[in-house]
Amino acid sequence: MKLAANLALGACLLIPAGLLAQKRPVQQVIPPTSVYWLSAATTSGFVMGAGAAPSAGDMMRMAMGGGGGSARSLQLDLGSKQAASGPPQAVHAIPPSMAMGPQLLLKTPAKPRTTITEDTEDFERPKGRILLFWGCGESARPGQPVVIDFSNMAAGQVPPGLFGGERVRIARPPAPGRWTTYGGWPNDDGPSRRGVPANASLIGAHKVSGNYSPEINFTLAQDFMAPLVLTQAKTASAAVSLNWNQIPANTGHFAQMFGGSERGGEPTVVFWSSSETQTFISALGDYVAPAEAARLVGKKQLMPPTQTSCAIPKEAVAAAEGGMITLVAHGPEQNVIHPPRPTNPAVPWKQDYAVKARFVSRAGAVIGMEDMGGGMDDEQPSSRRSSRRNRDRASEANCTPRDALGGVGRALGGLLGGGRMPPPCPE
Repeated sequence: MKLAANLALGACLLIPAGLLAQKRPVQQVIPPTSVYWLSAATTSGFVMGAGAAPSAGDMMRMAMGGGGGSARSLQLDLGSKQAASGPPQAVHAIPPSMAMGPQLLLKTPAKPRTTITEDTEDFERPKGRILLFWGCGESARPGQPVVIDFSNMAAGQVPPGLFGGERVRIARPPAPGRWTTYGGWPNDDGPSRRGVPANASLIGAHKVSGNYSPEINFTLAQDFMAPLVLTQAKTASAAVSLNWNQIPANTGHFAQMFGGSERGGEPTVVFWSSSETQTFISALGDYVAPAEAARLVGKKQLMPPTQTSCAIPKEAVAAAEGGMITLVAHGPEQNVIHPPRPTNPAVPWKQDYAVKARFVSRAGAVIGMEDMGGGMDDEQPSSRRSSRRNRDRASEANCTPRDALGGVGRALGGLLGGGRMPPPCPE
């Protein structure tokens, strides 16, 4: 009897384990033929965009006194693997709470014509340098700033580790060229030019329909995020202290300062970020998904949702004649996939469409200028009036004003190769 039992046990051991256990089927997932992204941003003060470096045009508009106020904005992107049955047509039926009419037109951009033009402008190699600072605190950390010679970068000599301090996973919305058919808003129609009203609400039922995608239905429970209120104050050490309000549903914060000067005739661009690791032209200011935000908070690349203050080191402030501060509060996401996943794993999950709604709140200010979203106390009303007069004079004389952001514009112009920014205005 004992021998028979041992023989039976030995036979079981010879049988592969996979045959003894019931094999669970792996559900087949068939990706959607159409995807729709809704990107909702709340902005206050002067905000240039999703964390990217400003263009020369941005700098010129800042130097001329643009910005201020509070606004809501939307970006709608529809991508489909299907070709349109006729000219591409798609609309987004919106809830009445958006106060923008019954629907928004998702236009398919015309394919750009390829033209060959002869560039007769003499090329001048960019010159100047970039100073990198990072981390909150009144004093810069040891080893800062990292100095980058821009002429070497233009020649293809990128400093080792320039972008190595961060690894940010950013999902990209549908775009022309990546999908068979694309439609987007805003575009060149009337509602696009009018923009999103300040009282618009996204909560409610939405429907997207067209001739190149299935009918897409979804209901949003998340609205535009609350605005950030950013204040700034110069400390006794000459650092700049940033403070802001904590808003609901935020998943992490990121702050950066982009400034510059042209002292001694050498254009210098100064970049600082709140990250605890070296950061330059960062994706940390883009839309960041909640799970990724939690990971980045853990790595101290994003400030936690509860943090409401940070200081720009005095060395970064001193290196720039002026600068643009941007603060980002990342928000939640709402994702819808139709049809829902079948409970039976043996049944393939054939997805018809997927919807992603993502949210962010941003605030911007010119460093040291109270009337553009900050809270510095050292510029009196008469000084602000003088600054505005300088900008008015600059617009007439086609020169760059010598106030808070003139140095930034001139420095950026020098880095871009000279001749692309108007000369500094006479004293």
